[in-house]
Amino acid sequence: MTSHALIVGAAPVPDSERFYRDLIERFDVVVACDAAAEWCLHLGCVPTWAVGDFDSALPGAEERLAAAGVEIAVHPRDKDFTDLDLAASHAVSIGAASLTFTAAYSGRLDHTLAAIGTVRRHADLAPAILEPAFTAWLLSDRGRPSLVFDADPGDAFSVIALDPVHGLVVRGGRYAADGLDLDPLSSRAISNVATGSRVEVELRGGCALVMLLHSEHNAL
Repeated sequence: MTSHALIVGAAPVPDSERFYRDLIERFDVVVACDAAAEWCLHLGCVPTWAVGDFDSALPGAEERLAAAGVEIAVHPRDKDFTDLDLAASHAVSIGAASLTFTAAYSGRLDHTLAAIGTVRRHADLAPAILEPAFTAWLLSDRGRPSLVFDADPGDAFSVIALDPVHGLVVRGGRYAADGLDLDPLSSRAISNVATGSRVEVELRGGCALVMLLHSEHNAL
């Protein structure tokens, strides 16, 4: 079974190639979406799989990827799911037990929101997001209901409800919570500040994205 897969989208943060290269090299299984596959090659990294309809890839991409040793899963251009959805589902089909997403949260707002929806749909696999400016983890009563993460005092973090959240607990922040209920996209639990080196977040029901905001350091 594949223990952990990295899903690489086609919306990387500009001027962050070193971050993405270092991240991709940490994973044994990398599933790249459409044009992201050749972008990975440009970084010097060979993805395990390239998945998508290849409508945004350069002509001849499939042949070049195959020559580089990349497995390819081609989908029709007229489809009901995004390439990110297809890549995540493909990772699950080959045995991924958990998913991390990257390079999918800096483009168009509609695409970014849909990409967060992709993470939510895989709540049972305790997904995470790693980007240059933030690390995020999905908490859900269907998967990982609690989380402890390291932070430096003064670091900003937010809890954003994606479904109605019940019984939210936050420890280690300037603004503590003990049994808080949140409506989807509520602003009540955003822009908290770590008071020490350890933050704990848990929920009794629902689904939420926990985001640790930073500029340079990013770790699982």
